[in-house]
Amino acid sequence: MAEQHTAWQQAITQALATIAPAWPLDSLVASSPYWGLREQRFEQAADTLRQVADSPLHLAHSEYLAAWRRGDITASALEAALTEAGWQQGAAAWLDSAPEAVDLPLAPRLLAAWQREAAGPLAAQSWSDVIIQQVSQYCAASFDRDQANWHLEHDGGLYAAWLAQMRHPYGLSSSPLRREQIRQRSRQLPEDAEAMLLAGLEQLQARPQWLTPWLQALLMRNNGWAAWCAYLGWQAGLQGRTDDNLRQLLAIQLAWECLLDDGARGPDSAWADWQRDWERLPQCSADARALIWQRAHELSLHAPLTRALCTADAAEVATRPSLQAVFCIDVRSEPLRRALEETVADSRSYGFAGFFGLPLAYRLPGGTVSQPRLPVLLAPGWEVQVPEAKTSTPTRRGWQAFQRSPLGGFALVESIGLGKLATLARRSKARSLPPGLSQLDPWLTPQTAKALPQDRLDLAQRVAIVAGLLPGMGLSGPLAPWVLLVGHASHVSNNPQAAALQCGACGGHGGHQHVRLLASWLNDPALRQQLAEQGRAIPADTVFLPALHLTHSDEILLLDGETLAAEASGRLPGLQSALQAASALARRRRAEQVGLSSSADDATLLRQMRQKGDDWAETRPEWGLAGNALFIAAARAKSKRLDLGGRAFLHEYDWRADADGRVLQGILAAPMVVAHWINMQYFASTVDPRRFGSGNKLLHNVVGGRIGVFEGNSGDLRIGLAWQSLHDGQRLRHAPLRLAACIDAPPDKLAAALLAQPIPRQLVENGWLHLYCVHGATPLRWHANGWQHD
Repeated sequence: MAEQHTAWQQAITQALATIAPAWPLDSLVASSPYWGLREQRFEQAADTLRQVADSPLHLAHSEYLAAWRRGDITASALEAALTEAGWQQGAAAWLDSAPEAVDLPLAPRLLAAWQREAAGPLAAQSWSDVIIQQVSQYCAASFDRDQANWHLEHDGGLYAAWLAQMRHPYGLSSSPLRREQIRQRSRQLPEDAEAMLLAGLEQLQARPQWLTPWLQALLMRNNGWAAWCAYLGWQAGLQGRTDDNLRQLLAIQLAWECLLDDGARGPDSAWADWQRDWERLPQCSADARALIWQRAHELSLHAPLTRALCTADAAEVATRPSLQAVFCIDVRSEPLRRALEETVADSRSYGFAGFFGLPLAYRLPGGTVSQPRLPVLLAPGWEVQVPEAKTSTPTRRGWQAFQRSPLGGFALVESIGLGKLATLARRSKARSLPPGLSQLDPWLTPQTAKALPQDRLDLAQRVAIVAGLLPGMGLSGPLAPWVLLVGHASHVSNNPQAAALQCGACGGHGGHQHVRLLASWLNDPALRQQLAEQGRAIPADTVFLPALHLTHSDEILLLDGETLAAEASGRLPGLQSALQAASALARRRRAEQVGLSSSADDATLLRQMRQKGDDWAETRPEWGLAGNALFIAAARAKSKRLDLGGRAFLHEYDWRADADGRVLQGILAAPMVVAHWINMQYFASTVDPRRFGSGNKLLHNVVGGRIGVFEGNSGDLRIGLAWQSLHDGQRLRHAPLRLAACIDAPPDKLAAALLAQPIPRQLVENGWLHLYCVHGATPLRWHANGWQHD
């Protein structure tokens, strides 16, 4: 028995590890729902997802055929994909060898799906639907700490509170007789989660060969809430703690199977049907033909791009530029960078992670918790404090408490409904000015937005930070009179998922405070003096200016201009004029993507794009990072001549200035992995919107104030992107392609950096992203046994 319990515990641990975290609405960073499967090869994971959730890792055949007919999938790429898959008879024979759609055997079902009796008065209602709804509503009430003022207490743990509720299942959607049966059976269930896990496995006797995937399937029945529990575990891990909510959720799911088990074990029983269904697990593999189409689609983009990067000249002019601008590597920066370089003579742009290397967290005055604003792979290194506001907002807090109280929302409408009309009307008017920081950042007020965030670092700490940041950003050569540090943010209205359009490197927030803080350091004479003593002198006329790229309207908002000295202030109008010209060009090129006319004058386009951010009914204020497919770490000169169509994360990297390869290791371990996460969230939301997308944005209801959304008022917690963020109503606007990471470094140097970083190596060798060396005359791609010519 001890040996069996050990095997059970191993299977439980393995199943729990497959669930990836999903972040809450106020820090909705893109994350890979496949992160827990990264130890499997991509093709193996496709089999796993097919078996446990009937979830594809590819599009429907019809989508690939449409891409083939449009020319988005090329004949040479299809031939290459077929060769990789071992097909030797050519593309023409392959295309003729099978129908457009492939019928696959059904994936195994959980025991709840084998119940002969309907779950409720409506024959269409299944027990699976009842369980999803019951668990979801319970979790929503249990985890809510930010919306309702009345909270469900569960001091004994998630499972214990659920069990107490199930012993009084009055709200359960089933017949009175079945409710009473469930109530009686629930009294026989163990009182704690660990005992429930062992008792459930003992009762149902899942076979060892399919135990782990079956447990994974149980978790994925409420995949949204499983992802939320995994997030709680992730956050606990960053703080050196543990969290067992995901384990307790598994106990709840297993308990439901036991509640529906009638104990019959004959060959015609539901239990026997369930066992036989899972015995055929190996037969339920992924659609191999669709995976070949998937690979061909990727190669159609990768092959010409990597060849172009290899033939590009990487030499940078050594003269002093007129303007330098460091942008976030976010794909939306690439078109604006290109426009800036075309309109401003002798200008240069660079790409760097949008938190600009400042691993900070915010703390409001008097607050007890801080808010991380850095990549979620990292823990904050230090805090900054938002300055104290001159006026407090007790009235606003009072209204919020009133709105959150039971029945308060109804009374609020009755009390002030007509009085709010003027406010609603003002917020619906077209905007004539760009939004201010307090409109872009809910943690700021008009008063606090005027002051810089206050850090507690001493001068030596600041010097140490910026000494490493400047060369990392590509600013090791002559510095221009203006050096812009450009964060980014988006302005949208009436959108619970607004954080998904902000900076992922800043934890789902704008990058404004990072660039303001860093610019203030770099303009400090005392810091410059210390840098000069280290041989890193900054010219006296060089001014670091914080700026914000508004991605919904492609404006560049200059920050803290009022703090400039008279000489710099005198040249500010010329800079603003140049930036406006670049923004106008970027808007004109992007206009048709957002349904506007590229022939309209710029004032009209600007007003229309701003209005998209203000319009409460707008479901597509911008396309976000849709289309992302490339990560390029190289000197800008490598990609400067290429129109990358807003599909590339561009990170500055000069291998000659990285003797020991540590910078390259850092790029692979952090920015490339973050780009992979973004890429996989868009990928998953596109190929399986039912499980990894959040459905129709028009139907979203916020859960727990910040946890996530329901689509409507029921069902599982929805994670991932809304369908309107991926599809324009006619066709997909995102092609789900695995990331192609293209690095300009000598092959041996790049190989050494990859082998020194276990997680990036795992992602590359298991096929979750493709790594290309674009240093020589022809591109090389990393395979498990080293570099190969594609």
